[in-house]
Formats: sequence, structure tokens, C-alpha cells
Amino acid sequence: MKITISKLLSVTVMISVFSMTTCYAEQAKPELIKLIRLFPADAKSAVNFDASIIATSVLDLSQERLLVIVPVSNGVIAALDAETGALVWKLDAPTPEGQEAQLISTPVKVGNKLVILYQCLEKGVRTSHRMAVIDLFRKKWDDSFPVLVLAAEKLAADGVSNVKFNPSTAFSHAAVKHAQRPESIWGSLYAVFGNAGDIQPFHGWMFEIDMDAWQKNGAAKAISNVLVTTPEAQCPVSLDFATQEMICGGGIWVPAGPQLYPTADSFEIIVPTGNGQVDIARHDYANALMRVQPGLKFEDGCDVQLCKNFNQKQPDTACIASCKNLFIPRPPANDPGLKPSNRECEDKTFWECLAWMDYDLGASSPVKVELSNGQSVLVQPGKDGAVYLIDAKHLGTQYERLQIAEVCGTPVDICKASWMGMIVTQPVTATINNEPVVVIPTFIPDKSHPAGLVALKVVLENGIPKFKRFWQFPEPSDVHALQTFRSHPSLPIISTLGKQGDSIVWVVDIGPTGTLYGIRIKDGALIAKQSLLGTGRQLSAPLLYGNTLYFASMLPGTNKATIEAYRIETRL
Repeated sequence: MKITISKLLSVTVMISVFSMTTCYAEQAKPELIKLIRLFPADAKSAVNFDASIIATSVLDLSQERLLVIVPVSNGVIAALDAETGALVWKLDAPTPEGQEAQLISTPVKVGNKLVILYQCLEKGVRTSHRMAVIDLFRKKWDDSFPVLVLAAEKLAADGVSNVKFNPSTAFSHAAVKHAQRPESIWGSLYAVFGNAGDIQPFHGWMFEIDMDAWQKNGAAKAISNVLVTTPEAQCPVSLDFATQEMICGGGIWVPAGPQLYPTADSFEIIVPTGNGQVDIARHDYANALMRVQPGLKFEDGCDVQLCKNFNQKQPDTACIASCKNLFIPRPPANDPGLKPSNRECEDKTFWECLAWMDYDLGASSPVKVELSNGQSVLVQPGKDGAVYLIDAKHLGTQYERLQIAEVCGTPVDICKASWMGMIVTQPVTATINNEPVVVIPTFIPDKSHPAGLVALKVVLENGIPKFKRFWQFPEPSDVHALQTFRSHPSLPIISTLGKQGDSIVWVVDIGPTGTLYGIRIKDGALIAKQSLLGTGRQLSAPLLYGNTLYFASMLPGTNKATIEAYRIETRL
């Protein structure tokens, strides 16, 4: 993940390079849905915050009135009235004296508690990573859950050395997750870490926190289990961006976080990892999907004999296909692989190119799809612009790799930000005429390739799952497909509207003035388009409650963030 903190905190990364203000000016405005701004009425009346809102906000339904809980990147947690946008209360994340908080991960609501994961900085250096709990009833920090400072040490792959959790090179970006357990009052939390800027030494770390033990026995007993994705004690790198050398790394930084799916008697956690070292024999699992069990138990399920001479630059297909609980991406047979126009991958294998171009598989979270024959598959986008179709029971089985966004740049139109990739998201899914459809936002930071929302059906052909292209918005032949979606959009969400219960996908295209789109999934029709007061916010999901949408935005020219809310009035 080649992205600096300043890039992450900037809302308008790359936006000024492209002109987006004229998009769809010639088209008739859609009249099927009307969007009415609830708040703010204008920039002057907005409840403003002094830093970006990077994490996704959380709805609180436990009070007498609906609240939108806003996690601001400077550690402010604010509650807004969902009808008026008025500030109801706010708190500051607790930090040591002289330090500042940075809150990037989306918090999780557990009953009447809100759990936040944040980092403390002193003179710009991360000194610790912490979790704290707000009592939403009392609107104050819950002292029964004392502030938890995360720390860990695990045995390295050599069986002798130890790998320590390093606060200065760890970074919390992914959403915090919660799982309820039958025997537990509060359940378990999952906090994960990657890095910002590929600064070594770093690894992917995952913490399991027992909330009952945390409340009963204090912070010292809260961490029940820890997983490290690349257990290497030494990370000997020579390049500025170490994951290009496929050393250590394997960060868990995907904005939507790991995904929890129920099983017959419990649940499993699908964990996407970023670029770095891949060595099955040494238990290094970068640029992969890992199926992790409660207690953070992980067995890759790979055939030992097939994988005994593992080569991360050219892994044996039979080896990686044998893995039950591990997915490693690969091109189809006889596929030439990735060919960026800058020719930087001319002498590299597919896997080396993923690392060199910073095309993390773990940039996106998967979505699980149930098929008509009872089979389950995972749909996993890659930062390389491809989407992978994977057997959910045996992750080593890759049914298809489909390139849905071309590699950014041409020889005469140099990619403006190749580190961005072409997809960073989590797909959404709907059922249309009894067929599952996934919708995936794409973006391309050049002026030559179309981008936008891509809808795919997941079908069965002779009993084998396959992708089938459904629609794309904007149409690739439309000139606007070369003007919109030039940088990371928001994460998508789905609503059901109208008498027919049509599924609508909503996404914000970020710009000097952001644009909210509503696209009907059954046919790809544009049914709502709204210019925002601000820019919108990339990689953050809108919230939907009833017929109202809420999302973070930045007010141009002010360095102030706010929440915008729009009521959906349907004529369907």
C-alpha cells in the first residue's frame, strides 16, 4: 500500500488534475427519484470539523432520537441529530499528555457502547495504538473498559526469533469488527493493522479482544489472541517501497475491514492482505485471502508436497490451487498477465508485477454470493482492475479472473497515480430475476480509459460458476466514462425503493463538487444524480436509514469537514 498519511488525509487527491464539472450536462435530468438536502442548508450553517472524516460514520438507534456518530480523523467523536444535523454531543479520544489522536478506522457499535480504534502521535510519530469505549447512554467514556494499549510479540518463522508489534510502522485503517459469542455478554472485537507508506519493518497484525475479560479484568487481560501475517523478524530491504521487493508486509488495511461470515456452529473471518512476502513454508501470507477461525486460528490447508519448493515470484499453480483456507491470485492459463504502459513489468512475472505496481489484492474486501445450486462463492476485486471468482469452501479454487478496468495509463497518457490502482472497494450484491448480481466501483487516474460502476452476474455454466457482464455506468462508449471516476470514489451501498422494490446502488464520485449517483441495478439506469455541497469522501461508505442518505464531505476551500444528508423522494 504505497500511500502516505498526507495523501490519506487529503480529500482531493488527484481531483484537480481532471475536470469533472461538465459531466452529464447534455443529458436529461432523471426524474424517477428526487433528492432533497436535509442538511447543511449551506456551508455557513454546517456543523464543521477541523479535520477530514475518513472513517465511515455510525448510526445510533438506542436514543430517543436517531443520531449520526461521526469519527473525525483528529480523534473527535461527535453525535449529530439525524434530522437537523445539529451537534448533540462530542468527545475527544483520550491521549497521553502532549500527544494527538488520529482516528482512521471505522468504529463499531456493540449494544449501547461504541468502540473506537485510534493511534496516538507525538511530533508526527505514532507512539501507541489504543482502543476505548464510549457509553452512548451516558455520553462519556466508559471507565469499566479502561483504555487498551495494543501490544504483541509472536514467534518468528525461524522458530527462534520474535516479531514485535511496532507502533511507529503500524497503521489502523480497516474497520473494527465485532462478533457475538453464545457464552459471552459482550463478545469479541477484531482490530487489524497494516502500514501507511510501506515503511519497514511492518506486517499485517490482527488482534482478538475479549470484551468480557476487558471489562472484568482490565486492559491487561483484554487481548485474547494475536495473528501476524508475515512472521519475519528481519525485513532487509533496499528500496524505498519495500513491498516491491516482496519482503515482510502483508498489511491488513482494507477500509471495509475483514469480513465475518456465519458457519454451521460459529463464524469465520475472511482477511484480505496487502503486498509483501508470500512463502507458504514460512507461513508468510501477503497479497492473499486468509480464512481465519475464532481464536485467530489459521491453517492454510495447502498440500505440503506440492508446496515444498514454493517460489513467490512464480508459484506453482497446483500448489496454490490445493490450499483450502488461502487464496493467492493468479492469471488464467496462457494469459500474458499485467502489461502497464510504463513497461515496468516487462521483465516481471504476474506476482512480481502486482508487488512492483502496488496492486494489492488486499485493497478491497470480498463479498459472498449464494448460487442457485447451493454453492457459495467469494467475489474479490483486486487493485489491478481485475475481479476474482473463488470457491468459498475451498479458497484455492479460482473459477475466473476478469479484468473489468484497464490498467491505468497509455504511452501518451501517463497514469497520474499508478499507486492508486483501479479498484479499492467492497462490492455490493443484489438478486435480479433470481440471479445474483455484484456491482463494483472502478476508477482510473488517466484520460484514456472508461471507469465507473461495473455490474456482473454470477451464473452457472455446466455447473461451473462464471462471471457474465451485465452493465456498466457510464456506458464505456460515452464520453463521460472518460471524465468521471478518475480517483477513488466512496464505497457503494444498496437501497430498495419504490412499489416494485427496485434495488438501487448509491456511490459518490469525488470532485471539487462531489456527485451522488443512484443507479438501478436491474438495468443500469441512472435514476438519481445530485451535486453535493462539498467534495464527498473517498473510501468511506454512505449511511442509509429509511429514506435518508448520510455521508462525509469536505467543504471546498475551507479545510473543514461535514456530514451531508439527503432525503430520497421516489416516484417509482
